[in-house]
Amino acid sequence: MKAVLYKAKGALALALAMSMCSTQVFAAEALSAEQQGVQTAPVVELTEEELAALALPQLTMEEALDKAKKHSPDLNEIEDTLDYLDEAIEDIENRVGHVKMPTLQYKKWVDDSWHTVVSSIYQMDMGQQQSRIGRDLQNLALEAAVKSYFSSIKSNQESLELVKRNAEIQQRLYDQGCTKYRLGLLSKYDLDQLQIAAQQAKDNIALLEASLEQIYINLNNLMGENSETRYEYIYDVTFEPFEMTQTLDQYINSSLKDDLTIQLLELAVDSAKFSKNYVGYSNTSINSKQQELDYDNARRNLKTAKEEKETSIRNTYLQIRQLETQYASAQSDLSKAQSDYRAAQINLQAGNTTKTVVDQAELGVISVQNNINQIIYNYDMLVYTFENTSLLGSSTSSGQ
Repeated sequence: MKAVLYKAKGALALALAMSMCSTQVFAAEALSAEQQGVQTAPVVELTEEELAALALPQLTMEEALDKAKKHSPDLNEIEDTLDYLDEAIEDIENRVGHVKMPTLQYKKWVDDSWHTVVSSIYQMDMGQQQSRIGRDLQNLALEAAVKSYFSSIKSNQESLELVKRNAEIQQRLYDQGCTKYRLGLLSKYDLDQLQIAAQQAKDNIALLEASLEQIYINLNNLMGENSETRYEYIYDVTFEPFEMTQTLDQYINSSLKDDLTIQLLELAVDSAKFSKNYVGYSNTSINSKQQELDYDNARRNLKTAKEEKETSIRNTYLQIRQLETQYASAQSDLSKAQSDYRAAQINLQAGNTTKTVVDQAELGVISVQNNINQIIYNYDMLVYTFENTSLLGSSTSSGQ
């Protein structure tokens, strides 16, 4: 998802750079559409019923998440596994009676046949706990995926509108350049540069449209819907500064207790400890050494995971604060862009500039506002991840 979003941003940055460097035309712009022989298309008015028929059905994030959960093969598999384990445990206890799991701090030797019964029930019970945690993880992953898709859709849709506006200006500059070139007021080189800029602007539109189509398809696949289905995606996000009600160290400690990925590793430690301490009489010295090694490895994996998780949480918190700084800086950029736009409007009224210059200044305002929106979307997603540390992995700690 990030790769798609970054690709869209790159296209947008290129388009805007070309926009700001374009040649301004005064004389050619004075030619009206009528003077150039351009015919305007007749306006067709649609009834309210016709407009309603053309409107896309609305889709909220909650509705999309519900569709994704119902379609998820992983969730269905987990539920089937839980049902199977329930039946398997019940079947064993119907034959041998209820079995109370031993609490083992030291090694205990038991009859091999009884060891097999108790170990089987223990492993099934452990499988149930792992499956329930896995179910929670899958639900959280689906929610994060849907949220990410909606965020990327809205972000790319807004960028697409901006790039389309820029393409209109680039085409106008090229058309004006052709007029100036015919009048001998523009070199062939400069005309070629205007043509390249206009073509690049069109290419950027195609790039963003393709990126959006891919996101639509991926979201539909997650929901189990036809790839051609389209919606009006309802997703409103505002910038709300994240406030910590405790120290970062306190937050990390509490998060590690609730983190689902850590809980799975803790279960692995418990399972390895059971295998090490609850053994049958036929257990060999080699088996005991292997069980000790498995237990040590499980504890080592848990310790490493907690350290990496702590690093991920700290880095994510820093990224949140960095985005807050970017947001404040973007607000200053917006004020400057709005001031430039007002100045361009005044100069147009005074006859000191052209309509294209004013349109470019307006596009500058829209561009900065679009950048602010990108920050808001990224900030919202980052805070969501920070509040659900089970989604944080080693990749987050490296800033990816």
